[in-house]
Amino acid sequence: MNTPETTKQPAPTVTSSDLLANGWREYPNQFRKYARCFYKQFNTPTCCHGNNNKPGVQIRISVSEHEGRTSMELELCAGLKDETWLRIHNYALPKTVKDVTALIPRMLTMWESANEKGQR
Repeated sequence: MNTPETTKQPAPTVTSSDLLANGWREYPNQFRKYARCFYKQFNTPTCCHGNNNKPGVQIRISVSEHEGRTSMELELCAGLKDETWLRIHNYALPKTVKDVTALIPRMLTMWESANEKGQR
């Protein structure tokens, strides 16, 4: 017999309004046709040097659903000061938009750290 403690609850469904309400924009991604992809620009001290030095960097959240389960991935891909590219990909994430977006400051810190290391 299943008790409330042992009964599995379905993963919360991620709706586009969860992200769109917080400034994310949905665009198709030819390499992730299986996922809905949302993008947002973040102000950072260091810009993407492969993007005409526009301020900040962009992060993508990919949302996939399979057999009633939802999963999300975070990715930051940008050009470093030394003209190389860096991809930071975070997966196996928590199940809620709030918990996933709470990981973004860590990703931005990694981005800034990588740029500092390239200047030494």
